[in-house]
Amino acid sequence: MTKQAYLIPRRHLLRGMGTAALGLPLLEIMSPAIATASARAKADAKVKRLCVLYKGCGVFPHAWDIAGGTETEFELSSLLQPLDAVKNDLLVLRNLDHLFGKNNGGHLVAPSLSMTGALPDNRKKSYSSIDQLVADEIGKQTPVKSLQLTADSLWKQHPWINYLSHDQKGNPLPPDRDPGLVFDKLFRGMNNSSYRQQTKSVLDTVRESSGDIRRRASRSDLAVLEQYFQSIRDVEQQLQSFKNVANPVREKKLAALDDFSIDADLSGKIKAMLDLIALSFWTDTTRVATLMMANTNSRCTYGFLGLNEEMHFMSHYVRNRGILPAFNRVNQWHTAQFAYLLAKLKGFREGEGNVLDNSIVMYMSGIKHGDYHTLTDIPVVLAGKGGGAISPGRHVRYPEPTPFPNLLLTLANLMGVERTTLGDSTGTVDGISKPAGHPMAIKDDGSWRVTSDDGSEFLAKGLLLVSDDINDTNAYYLQLSDKSKLEIRVSFGVVHRLVFDAKVGRVVAIKGKWGMRDGRKIIASLEYQTP
Repeated sequence: MTKQAYLIPRRHLLRGMGTAALGLPLLEIMSPAIATASARAKADAKVKRLCVLYKGCGVFPHAWDIAGGTETEFELSSLLQPLDAVKNDLLVLRNLDHLFGKNNGGHLVAPSLSMTGALPDNRKKSYSSIDQLVADEIGKQTPVKSLQLTADSLWKQHPWINYLSHDQKGNPLPPDRDPGLVFDKLFRGMNNSSYRQQTKSVLDTVRESSGDIRRRASRSDLAVLEQYFQSIRDVEQQLQSFKNVANPVREKKLAALDDFSIDADLSGKIKAMLDLIALSFWTDTTRVATLMMANTNSRCTYGFLGLNEEMHFMSHYVRNRGILPAFNRVNQWHTAQFAYLLAKLKGFREGEGNVLDNSIVMYMSGIKHGDYHTLTDIPVVLAGKGGGAISPGRHVRYPEPTPFPNLLLTLANLMGVERTTLGDSTGTVDGISKPAGHPMAIKDDGSWRVTSDDGSEFLAKGLLLVSDDINDTNAYYLQLSDKSKLEIRVSFGVVHRLVFDAKVGRVVAIKGKWGMRDGRKIIASLEYQTP
């Protein structure tokens, strides 16, 4: 028998009863593997995946931002610390803005801005999202064009916040909320009722077919197959746990409530969805996926962390004093789920590398400051190498405020979408495929000072900073060239009206009035500020 006789095609499926079928991970005995290792690596590089994980409600900036260091030598912040094991696979980006800092509704429009690079139009529709632009380009090569998932409840009052994905006509694509149904659609052939009655495990239906593959497989392939089958068993067990805690009577009552739902185990639900994304990417069932881990008005609670407050309430940590430690803990947990997905993808071998090497995973929140809903310096981290298109292991801070849509356009281009604009983009961004070399701090040009002062009113220019004290989150400071700082104490309403927090970390010119607080001179009134 010739060597060719042992080969199987890349799109080979393990088939069982009815319509049940399983895609396979890349094996040595598949057609692209007949040549040299370099040829296999070249073939693998053509298969790129895109995943977006969205977590709403913003962050506490001091807990998210990386302080000091260089582009390649830096310490992860407290909220990013769960990613330490995959630090070399990360590209942390700073100074990317939605709409150049205008508030425009903040959390209500953040998902659309994050995915389409533009505000929803007057018909409450958005423009085509990056995932669907990519799916239109590469989705025909896989059984499933794209996955749209959400772990959060749906809000009828504010429909924009429910959706990440939008088609070419601007229509939102409803996400799937039940990981069990998603698993069925991907792997069980759920439309075949006789199949569902005859088997409890999709693995039972493909045992005979897999036996033929095992006989042809190399020792390396056998190890990959065993890991693959075990991964599916793990997902099935995770999904079964949801059924074990189901209560039909309670669910019937909850179904009668308007705009109200409870996830019995949010942590397990998100883990199952991340497992589904990883399996789908590994088996080439789909190459595009989005997951709304929590929307920007999220009412999710985190009892498994010992916290009973809703996430949206916790995000308002300026007005709700004492809640910030809990909010930081929730955000750190979400980052840990991102880390879990990366480790999962990295553990799936593919050619000379792994699935993460051939993926672009974007983890982000659509707003920065949780309470002020600011749309500047958006929290975003990229992971993976995108088939060689991304150079990770870096922290890039753009020297000037840069449109977030420029990042979306850059990623779309790297995924093979030929476009010159995306949303409100003005171009592409550098520093993604190779080192950027940008300075990590704003340079003081010597002009930061009080320019006018009559003892009551003043004009001043400087670097705007905010307190890192979790018990004093509404204190701001204007740093001058002589290294002194002017303390700013104004109300929440003033900060919100002036969109003042959006200027933190940037040079501003302000006009205000002096006041006294506990015997020290402070800025007690602001009339305006400019970039």
